[in-house]
Amino acid sequence: MPTKKKAAKTYLPPDRHAQLAALAASEGQTVSVFLGRLIGLALDGDEAGPPPSRPTSRARREGKVTVRLAADVRQDLVEEARSQGVTASTWAAALLSARMRNAPQMVVGERRGVRAAYRQLRGLAVNANQIAYALNRGVLMGAGADLTKAEVEGLRQDIAKLRMALSVYAEGRFQFQSGEGEQP
Repeated sequence: MPTKKKAAKTYLPPDRHAQLAALAASEGQTVSVFLGRLIGLALDGDEAGPPPSRPTSRARREGKVTVRLAADVRQDLVEEARSQGVTASTWAAALLSARMRNAPQMVVGERRGVRAAYRQLRGLAVNANQIAYALNRGVLMGAGADLTKAEVEGLRQDIAKLRMALSVYAEGRFQFQSGEGEQP
């Protein structure tokens, strides 16, 4: 069946291609689909659509485990997965991986949001450092020139609190996935 898409080709050194393939595989995608998403992000910015909801059939898997669950347990798993925006098998894999790796396993949409939050915080921290540098050199002009050292330090502390809140979120995510936060 003909496609309406046009090919965009590039050549990479073998080591860079291996890195790209590994990154694409970690997202459950082929290199082609992953590059399409990157190009979409570059051209459309934050308006780019979400990634495909299911990994492509060529996605690499390291192993497969099949389990039988009681109907009520399976229904709970399906409902919980639906609340996370993923399939039951993807959610079960995230739960097991969190437990076995002793680290939270973010699902695709959540991972994107956390990365964006850290990127925003990094930008805020850079801006705070630039403001402090300009104040120290005495070259800050305009309304910002009235800032005090205490106000800049307060801004840095606010950024540190936000960074800590993201870390607490990840820790809470781990406790949720591993069942550590539940009381018997």
